[in-house]
Amino acid sequence: MSKKQFRSQASSGKAAGGFGAFSSSAFGSTESSALSYIQEPPDYTAINDVNVVVAFKNLSKKDSTTKAKALEDIQLHIAEPETEVEEGFLEAWVKLYPRLSIDSARRVRQLAHVCNGSICAKSGKRTARHLPRIIGSWLAGCYDSDRAAARAAHDALALVFSSAEKVVALKKTFQGAILAYCKDALLYETLQTLSDERTTALAKQPILVQANRKLISTAYIYKGLVSDQTGSSTDFVTTLEALSVRFPSLWTEDYSGKKPALPRFRQFLKHGSRSGSIEFWTSAKSLFTSIPTDVLPKTYEEAKELLIAARDGVARREERFSASAAWPAYFTLVSTLTPNIADEGRQKIIAECAMPVIAEYLHPSPDATDWAIHGAKTAHLVAPAVEVPGMASLLEHEWPKHAEQLLEIAKTSQPQQSKDFDKSQMQVAAAGKRWAALQREMYAAGLPSTAEANFLAANVHIAGECAALLRSREGKPYGAAAILEELVRTHELKLLQDVDFRTTLEDLLTADDLSWLSWPSRQQLIRCFYALNSEHFFPDLFTRLLSKAVFHDGFKEESYQLLRELLPRNAPTDAVSAARESAPLQNFVYDMVKPGPGEVSAALFLQLHAAGALTTETSMKAFSRLIASLADTENSEDLGLTLQFFATMDSATLQNLASKPEGDQLLSNLLRLEQHEDEIISQKAAAISSQLSASPGDASAKTNFSIVLQNLETISSKSLSMDALHELTDRLLGDQGSVTDLKQMLPSIDVWRSSVRAAVRVPKASLAILSPLGGAVNLVQASSPGEQGPVEMDSEGLSQALRIAMHVTRLLASTDAKSKLAEIEAQWTVVALLHMCVILAEDKLSVVGTNALWQPSNSGSTEVAVLDFVTEADTVLNGCWEALRPVKSANEDDEPTAYDQLMLAVRQLQHGEGSESPALRYYTALADASITDNLFELHGHGAEQAKDSEANLRARRLGKDPISTAAVIVGQQRALAGTQIISRFCNELVADLTDINVSDAQHQKATLEQLVLLNAIIHTQEDAVASIAKQRLIFLTKRLIPALTDSPALSIKAEICKVLSSLLPSMQDMYGDHWSQALSYVLSTWTSVDTESATEGDAEDRILLTHATLKLYGTLRRLSKSDEPNDDLVDTLKDNGDKIYLGLVTLLKAANGVSDEAHQPLMVTHELLTRQIGQLPYQALPDFEELFPLLYTPSRAIQQGAFDLLRKQVVAAQEQISLDAALEKKTTQLPDELLSLILEAPTLDSLVDAPFDRTMPLPLQGYLYSWRLLFDHFDGSSYRVKTDYIEQLKEGTYLSGLLSFTFDFLGHSRGKPVDASKFDIQTYMPDTESSPERDVQWLLTHLYYLALTHLPGLVKSYFLNIRSRQTVQAVESWTAKYISPLIINASLQSVAEWAEKSVKEDPENEKMSVKVGMRSREINVGYIVDEQTMAIKVVLPEAYPLASAQVVGVSRVAVKEEKWQSWLRNCQGVITFSSGSIIDGLTAWRKNVTGALKGQTECAICYSIIDAHRQLPSKRCPTCKNLFHSGCLVKWFKTSNASTCPLCRNSFNFN
Repeated sequence: MSKKQFRSQASSGKAAGGFGAFSSSAFGSTESSALSYIQEPPDYTAINDVNVVVAFKNLSKKDSTTKAKALEDIQLHIAEPETEVEEGFLEAWVKLYPRLSIDSARRVRQLAHVCNGSICAKSGKRTARHLPRIIGSWLAGCYDSDRAAARAAHDALALVFSSAEKVVALKKTFQGAILAYCKDALLYETLQTLSDERTTALAKQPILVQANRKLISTAYIYKGLVSDQTGSSTDFVTTLEALSVRFPSLWTEDYSGKKPALPRFRQFLKHGSRSGSIEFWTSAKSLFTSIPTDVLPKTYEEAKELLIAARDGVARREERFSASAAWPAYFTLVSTLTPNIADEGRQKIIAECAMPVIAEYLHPSPDATDWAIHGAKTAHLVAPAVEVPGMASLLEHEWPKHAEQLLEIAKTSQPQQSKDFDKSQMQVAAAGKRWAALQREMYAAGLPSTAEANFLAANVHIAGECAALLRSREGKPYGAAAILEELVRTHELKLLQDVDFRTTLEDLLTADDLSWLSWPSRQQLIRCFYALNSEHFFPDLFTRLLSKAVFHDGFKEESYQLLRELLPRNAPTDAVSAARESAPLQNFVYDMVKPGPGEVSAALFLQLHAAGALTTETSMKAFSRLIASLADTENSEDLGLTLQFFATMDSATLQNLASKPEGDQLLSNLLRLEQHEDEIISQKAAAISSQLSASPGDASAKTNFSIVLQNLETISSKSLSMDALHELTDRLLGDQGSVTDLKQMLPSIDVWRSSVRAAVRVPKASLAILSPLGGAVNLVQASSPGEQGPVEMDSEGLSQALRIAMHVTRLLASTDAKSKLAEIEAQWTVVALLHMCVILAEDKLSVVGTNALWQPSNSGSTEVAVLDFVTEADTVLNGCWEALRPVKSANEDDEPTAYDQLMLAVRQLQHGEGSESPALRYYTALADASITDNLFELHGHGAEQAKDSEANLRARRLGKDPISTAAVIVGQQRALAGTQIISRFCNELVADLTDINVSDAQHQKATLEQLVLLNAIIHTQEDAVASIAKQRLIFLTKRLIPALTDSPALSIKAEICKVLSSLLPSMQDMYGDHWSQALSYVLSTWTSVDTESATEGDAEDRILLTHATLKLYGTLRRLSKSDEPNDDLVDTLKDNGDKIYLGLVTLLKAANGVSDEAHQPLMVTHELLTRQIGQLPYQALPDFEELFPLLYTPSRAIQQGAFDLLRKQVVAAQEQISLDAALEKKTTQLPDELLSLILEAPTLDSLVDAPFDRTMPLPLQGYLYSWRLLFDHFDGSSYRVKTDYIEQLKEGTYLSGLLSFTFDFLGHSRGKPVDASKFDIQTYMPDTESSPERDVQWLLTHLYYLALTHLPGLVKSYFLNIRSRQTVQAVESWTAKYISPLIINASLQSVAEWAEKSVKEDPENEKMSVKVGMRSREINVGYIVDEQTMAIKVVLPEAYPLASAQVVGVSRVAVKEEKWQSWLRNCQGVITFSSGSIIDGLTAWRKNVTGALKGQTECAICYSIIDAHRQLPSKRCPTCKNLFHSGCLVKWFKTSNASTCPLCRNSFNFN
């Protein structure tokens, strides 16, 4: 156990053991309770670890913190594995635990139970004999009132006795001990008996203490005073004080020490409180008065010695926090000692032991630091010295000297030229402050009248000398002025009664030239001047001072500063009145406050305003000027300064200003500035506006909300933005969002209605694709007279109608306003207007320019805000629909239902000033239809609703309004379903259209109306077509198809195509030329799209017609794929297959450069076109390179369609390109059109403003799709063609741009690449990821994989040239983790397939063996030469192909080392530089082997080609020309004893 775990705590136990020293003897006659503090201390001799002994001794201390720390140390000791509980340890613990278990400190009780459990658990069965002594306390602890302590006792019990049965047995076994414990606690123990006897023994057992006075005297006085009382000094002195009061004889008769008590007391005082609390000195003060007089010193020397010791004690550094009690105790001791000393000695004691405290305070000296008092309110601590007997008379004598000393300090201060001038003056000012403060405290303590007169005379003298000093040195020593200021501030009432003092100040301040206004000491003198505000000369003199300040000859800044000093916030009333009446001052201030006020002028104005020194007219005019300047947003510098001015105002002043008429534009201007481009200005404005609108009063809130309504009911480019209005509304409503009066928070309904009408425009014809009313849009087109005038917009391009709708939606969605909507009269008008705004917004989001609801923005931010509005408004309206039922009133006289009121409000929207607008009539019909359809869908319908719907349809037909009729058909389709009236109406329309006539405009209009209504019925009623007789269908079809070519109106053609798309499925079994005629028209429409020059008006109709023809073709194609297709239809589609293909491609080409981002009908048409193209089978397309530019067209659907089409063409063309390259032996080139698309790579900077919120940016998609097509050129192409492609890419440096962007976007450049584990890297499926950014990451990862697969050499070359080490490491590790395993697996798989087919089946490779290790990433290759195997190994590294494949020699046979290494290098070079083809490298190695062995003959000696040393025959006979192994020849020469050729026997020259 470490010694550092315990830290011994000193206590009064060192004072001869305290009470414990005599408890066993004096109190030993009475057996103490187990819960008593007074008992024999445990025997620690049997404990070997001294640190444990220290901890146990600390458990006997009184301080709970000490005991808790000791328990923690014991617990740590027990917790150590090697610790064994000694018997002495157990004995000591059992004796202490009962008392600890009821300690007053909760923490001590809790730790005691924890330790008890650990000790008993570790002691095991040895605990059993001690359990009777602790079981009562242990079980009682389980019912401790503190939950933590009770839980600790429970846990300890469960630790030792692990089961409930054991606990029950425990209680039974020690039942007697438990009952005895309970009996003692109930019958004998009380609050007093359970208290700590060390502090209560005197009160509880005074007789016992009386009997042991001598022992106590020895323990506390003789031994305790000289003992170290650190940690227990407060308890010690408190006990000693109590004993001294009760038994003074402890110091005299009972004292039996060898040395007197006084020296020991002196030693005790010299050490101070020994880090005790402030209560030490409180008790010590009482102790000083309780010590018998006989013990106290009688002579000057003894008294001084004791006081100096006491001074040393109170002046110790650690006593600075107890100074407020220590020094009063010291002065009490001085007062106690002085009466016992003779007169001469008494005066010396006061002069040497009390007066130095005052002297050191007034004039600190390095030689008297022992007398310095430190801490707060020092004067308050020094002043009690005057209460020392005899001090007052001494002060009368010494005070003038101190006054002269103060003046000497002021007179000898440094001149202004000195670098220490300010420091010197500050010292003078501090001395004056101490002088005045000490007098104030002494006056409060009570001074004799003679001393007060002495003090007054000294102060008057000081004032006169300071005034003279200021005049002589022209006010430069401002420390002297500070002395005057302190005297006036502290003793104004006493000093101003003195004529001489008043005269001194008046003479100084009323000099004719008022030169003191330019003195450095001006600030202090002004405050002295205000002390004379009741004097007769004050008003006139103040007026002169103001005039002097306003017409100051120097810089304006000097005037500003002078006025700030003359008129502080606490200026006297007379001064404020004089300032308000001073016209020069008012004019000066108004001229001073200009837009962009400086810091000094702004501070002066606010100070004068707060002080009341400005008239209301001056203040309001100045504020109005500053508020108006906030509307000028051009001058950012002045704006910033003006905002800073308002930021320095307090909330009350600011809100008071905003509530005045002059400040009504303040909040508006601030909210507008929150949108300022300068971030600093916007932040300042936001902070001020928040302060202005936070928690306002009722009047302020009403004023602020009027700003909201004002900005909604009037509109201009300077109107507040909607974000600002929303934020202001939220602030005004508070966190709860509670609306008290909804009517006051809504703008004028008439204004809103008028603004909605003004925003309506003729809808675009292409909206018929999306509108529920379908072709009814074209009816508006046909009858509309023209467009209305321009609509006023705010700075963000929002119209008034949209702004009000956004405000109302925000109120209804985010507050409790929706619940109070029924309280206002215009409830359903609000709902109708909001629904109309949503319809208009949806149409404009679909097609830009459809109405004037807002001005489109280049950034698209406005559209995003509108989309959010539509979403929120739909939520609000859906709530309204759920609470509303489509029930009409039974009779006209009955009160209208909520549904009647809503429909009436909708219809009233079209009745405005002037003539009725057809466009407005269409939109009200659309609103009517959508509301009714929503209600029927939510709540269903009954027989009554069906009858009402039939009646409505009859009424609308009689009214001959096709738009209203279409609205009834669409809106009430559910109620009309299966009714006879809708079936009859449908057949009537079919009959009318059978006689179709499009010869003139009037007939064309009637035909269009009929077609629109027929399409409305067919698309809303499932059985509508089935209700038409087949013969009638045939007649209608045969009349409609010719009308496609007869009608000049594209809208009629589109409606006819829609009708045919619905009717032809019911005529599938009918043969005839109508199939070919319909397809012929479709094809003619497609092929003519690029030859007809469409005007802007016809472009919308062209979109509508293209969509209708695509739908018609889709119907024909679907019918041809049915189970029993019509043969005529199948033949027609087959015969026209090429024309269909070319027609769709023509449509695709015509879409080049046409954006559909802001045109949803066009986007739908493009998507339909793309789907139709995607369903076509492959067909060779001549000049398909013309389609490459479509990859950059601003339409996602066209891009995708062009890509799909091009991909089929590119992949299919590679086989022919490879064949042509082989036959014609010419270099193959990638299409120039494709290369031009990848020439300029995007960068992260270029994508900063690109939208990633919904889809991948189109330019980026075009660039990446171009690379996908480029890599498609490598699929199916020959090795030669691939090589040509690679060389072309290498020369053009195209790949570096892709790789650079890839590593930037994927995060390699930052060292934090994306996690690609969830990507299917080998393929790519667009628009399947959760976000466009993830989609781009997937595509880039896929392209990088393709680049490493097809262009490993180029990728590696780029990789080696990367300079950033961070990027290199990130790319290499990321590639090795995600990409390389796929490429390695593919490479090894291709080698395995090659070995399985080509190697085994090719006779040339019969001696070659290839083994592929997929896990080890190795390829082992062997070649058998004369029964010996030549072997190499190809090892693929983790980052392959970024890291090159390694070719390692395994077994060299028949060749020298140089040639062998050359073969290995050649093989590795082929793999590295031939697009990473391992097969090509192995083939090259095999060719080297077979080439080297070609023509080799056997050795004529061993009849082998390879000898034992794996060498070829290399020694040739010069005569017969046969080859031999060198080793065989040597053996031949040795055995034959001749150097002749084995065959020809001629001499053989071996060398």
